[in-house]
Amino acid sequence: MMQTVDTVIRETHIGLWFLVVGLYFYIFIHLLFFRWRKSKNPFQFATALFFLFLAIGRIFYFVGDFYADPNSLIGTNSGFAPYLAGTLDVWLKAGGFMQWMALATLAATAGFMIFGKREAEIAFAIPAVLIGLGLIIFPYSDMNMIAGLGGVLYAVFIPCLFWYLAYQSGGLLRRSNFLLGLGFFVLFSGRVIHSLRFIADAAGVLGYTVIGVLAPGLIVIGLILIATGSEWGHTQ
Repeated sequence: MMQTVDTVIRETHIGLWFLVVGLYFYIFIHLLFFRWRKSKNPFQFATALFFLFLAIGRIFYFVGDFYADPNSLIGTNSGFAPYLAGTLDVWLKAGGFMQWMALATLAATAGFMIFGKREAEIAFAIPAVLIGLGLIIFPYSDMNMIAGLGGVLYAVFIPCLFWYLAYQSGGLLRRSNFLLGLGFFVLFSGRVIHSLRFIADAAGVLGYTVIGVLAPGLIVIGLILIATGSEWGHTQ
């Protein structure tokens, strides 16, 4: 009976993350080929790259979390585990780097939208780029706390930029920016919860089971809000 429950939980976790990766790629394709190709709007191009980087990063995390991590619900039961033993940090580093490049792209574009200056674009991107490079260069254990703190700050910072744009705009565009801010806030909340999974599990606050459902569930909700806000903005 316990093995059956573990199997259901494992398949649910895997299915949810597959859904997240699929949505990332879908939004990337939609924005790049059906929005940016017609409008040549740089924000839509940057957002498309944002979701592409997120998708690639999530694939690395997927391998690390489910196949390279001996504490996962799959762990040593997987046929891949013997070949991936001791490589967890490598997958987490690669996933983290791609995720931070995604944040750098989005933050730079949002900064340019608000201030209209390349200096703001560069300034908003630099912290994310440095954290991403730090994850590659330094041991993952040394950068994990810094990356987690930076993720929390960006989880508040980027939504606030869109809410500021909502405050400055009006009509349907205001609703669009508000929804985009809310969507990114929910999405980043899911990412922050996932990034803190080791700490939360060790502290007994949230176990792997809860995090495995809560994190991707929040990301899916965030993506729905972002897609809706993007469509409203396109019709403006």
